[in-house]
Order: sequence, then C-alpha cells, then structure tokens
Amino acid sequence: MLNHKGTKMLKTERLILRKIFPEDAEMVYKWMSDPEVCKYERWNVHKNSDFTRGYIIEVFDDYKSDYTYQWGIELNKRLIGSISIVNVDDFDQKAVMGYCIEKNFWSNGYATEAVKAVLKYMFIEIGINRIEASHSVNNKASGRVLEKAGMILEGHAKDYYYCNMGFQDSYLYGLTKSMYIKNNFS
Repeated sequence: MLNHKGTKMLKTERLILRKIFPEDAEMVYKWMSDPEVCKYERWNVHKNSDFTRGYIIEVFDDYKSDYTYQWGIELNKRLIGSISIVNVDDFDQKAVMGYCIEKNFWSNGYATEAVKAVLKYMFIEIGINRIEASHSVNNKASGRVLEKAGMILEGHAKDYYYCNMGFQDSYLYGLTKSMYIKNNFS
C-alpha cells in the first residue's frame, strides 16, 4: 500500500522543489513558451502568460489531492523548471517521471538534482516500488540526466510517444525501490 502525501516541499543542495502557484506564471511561461524546450514535450508551446496562468490554476486545483506529484524547480527564488510523477498505479506500485528545465539553465546538473530528490521522496516517503521514465532517442541530454540519477536503461521502443516533433523512438528507463536502496544506502 502506498502512503500518498502529495506534493510536499523538497530541498536539495541548490534547489527547492515546491508547488507551482498562479503568481508563478511569468516564470513558468519562460520554458513552456520556448519551442526548443518544448520540442520533445506533449504540450503545445504556450502563446502567452495568461494561457500559462490558466494551466497553473488547473495544476493548483489538483494539489487538493494527495495523489498529485507536481513540483516547480526553484533556484534562488526563481522557478527554472518542473518535475512530476504521473500515472501512479497503486496496485502495481509504479509511476512515470517527467521533467523540464528552462534552456538558460541546461547543463548545470539541476535536472539531475531534482530527479534524485523526487526518487528519494517517492521510494522512501511514498513507498512506490518502481519509477519509469523515457526520452526521445534524439534528446541525449535527458538520458544523461536519468543515468546520473541512477536510473537503468531498459530498452528502446519504436514510435513510443507523440510530441511536437511527431512520433519518437524512445529509450526507456526504470528503477525499483530495492535497487535505489542498494545503490544509495549500502
């Protein structure tokens, strides 16, 4: 049985992972409106910050549920990205992770730091048994994030998902609670 707690604030060495609020719209708009950032994402590029504010209000409403795991990645009081756990399956005790970082903050280890914090929270606090993630084979940087965070490459899937660039072949990653504990606490 999972111990759902929802989106709780998480702190790392450099980051604060926290809920996203409507007043964060201008910061969130910076990455959700960038075609390069959104290239492999499923959402359409945001056209203005009012649209982004509406999106946040939907997410904010979901925070009422302890089953919602959606964080803004804050660096020095500024949101630079987001990370989420979706498709939580209580029976199989597994879920899917996704993340996105504003282009100006790429290649600084922020995504890896956020992924590690969320993995720890989900395995240790929530009790999930398995977390999966995937990325387009064309988005090699995302694969490096997952590998640095300790996730294991499990396979290659043809036309695995549809995004702004069309159907994408993807690399699939996974990590189980027992592997996480062995690698981090032994």
